[in-house]
Amino acid sequence: MRIAVVDDEPIYIDLLKSICNEFEIQRELCLDVFSFSSGKAFLDAFEAGAYQIVFMDILMENMDGIDTARKMREQDKSCFLVFLTSSTDFMPEAFSCHAFDYVVKPFTSQRVFQVISDVQKRLPESPPHIKIASGRQTVPLLLSDIVSVVNDAHYLDICTKTGLRLRSRMTAERFLLLAKNDPRFLSVNRGILVNADYISSIDKEYCCLSNGTKFPIRIRDRQRLEHELHQYHFAKIRSDHCHRPV
Repeated sequence: MRIAVVDDEPIYIDLLKSICNEFEIQRELCLDVFSFSSGKAFLDAFEAGAYQIVFMDILMENMDGIDTARKMREQDKSCFLVFLTSSTDFMPEAFSCHAFDYVVKPFTSQRVFQVISDVQKRLPESPPHIKIASGRQTVPLLLSDIVSVVNDAHYLDICTKTGLRLRSRMTAERFLLLAKNDPRFLSVNRGILVNADYISSIDKEYCCLSNGTKFPIRIRDRQRLEHELHQYHFAKIRSDHCHRPV
């Protein structure tokens, strides 16, 4: 979720960033927060679809929040606009900009949490993802982009469909726990998980992936692996059919 904070008071920008960070940690979500100290700075950088939520201060110098919101609405009518205000006197005019909600200053974590949660309920469900700690950075990955996960001592080597390779200190069991045991990940051998969507074939000795990688399989596991692959694709086809618009 991408969030913009537009406010000419740094104290409230910092407070909102801190609350969003707290929300991100507690809910295990990925929030990107971008701040702007004036309406003009925000509009100069704004593009339709850039943010899911825009927290907009009403009382700002030069261009106030209502004028800024009106210009924003000329480009984007679907983002969730939340006004920040020290007085509710401006709310009738503010809601003419199709505001979703408003937050009265000084605001609390509980109030901001409520607003973000309300927005989250109205957003399309995000695709399953996982955060991988690799080196000194944390990298968010869509589960659909992960091709293989291979155990190497106390680390996992994770390969994505773009060829990106990440090395993370965790076990395969921990990975599956973070991925909520997503059924697309099949165990083809001890310490080797592959994404079923990238399996091109299974022969007597190898599980072959669409990127050209081959992983050895145990002969006694071949039948089990073929069965799990068949069950996965069957369940996927059925799910796609159930969610197809009539």
